[in-house]
Amino acid sequence: MNNYQFCADFALRSAAGHSDFKVLDYGCGAGQTIQLMRDAGLDAWGCETFYEGGDVSSQIPVGIRDRINPMEGDRIPFHDETFDLVMSNQVLEHVADLDIVLSQINRVIKPGGTCLSLFPHREVWREGHCNIPFLHRFPKDSSPRIYYAAALCTLGVGYFKDEKTTMNWSRNFCQWLDAWCHYRSYDEIEKSFTQHLSKPRHIEADWIVSRSQKLELLPRWLRQLTVRKFAGLVFLTTKSPL
Repeated sequence: MNNYQFCADFALRSAAGHSDFKVLDYGCGAGQTIQLMRDAGLDAWGCETFYEGGDVSSQIPVGIRDRINPMEGDRIPFHDETFDLVMSNQVLEHVADLDIVLSQINRVIKPGGTCLSLFPHREVWREGHCNIPFLHRFPKDSSPRIYYAAALCTLGVGYFKDEKTTMNWSRNFCQWLDAWCHYRSYDEIEKSFTQHLSKPRHIEADWIVSRSQKLELLPRWLRQLTVRKFAGLVFLTTKSPL
């Protein structure tokens, strides 16, 4: 099961017994999760910046284009207390100011509503956008990381190489990483979410079982540690009820 289906299934379970349940996919990209939720009968919506580092607006299926609202700046283009569930899938590492984003998510969630978040943090071992271990831990604009990434690339490690030379791929990716990614420590992330919503409740152990049922045989702590080190964070937060 991929992340799109995981998020859609979570929304479907959350909506059970609620006829007016409404979901927002924050940073929805081309709307893959929205399509799955709409096919399941959910009242699902999305918002997206279609930023220079990843504009996929041309890939949105015609049938859900009216469900996705483009964002201008940091404001989520929906009214206050609109959604029962807000989710974000591999998005929050791309926002420059996490506190502003979380204040907006808090604004559009109904009291007692839930936020599902999946994204990498600084302590993860693998930079997931390129599959080069620890590349995100190098200082921005540092030259050694370019040669480090290029060396691993020559060994067959790395994604999205296309027809670029090894050094061009490495330079271009490091520039993209500097411009569009903001890796934060877990302590920073927990502090921000706790301030705007609630202390995170981690479900990494459940997420990895959705990928392979066999992994349920492993202790829960080991499943959680494996996800945190190789993929990132998967957790729930809630908005205080009235």
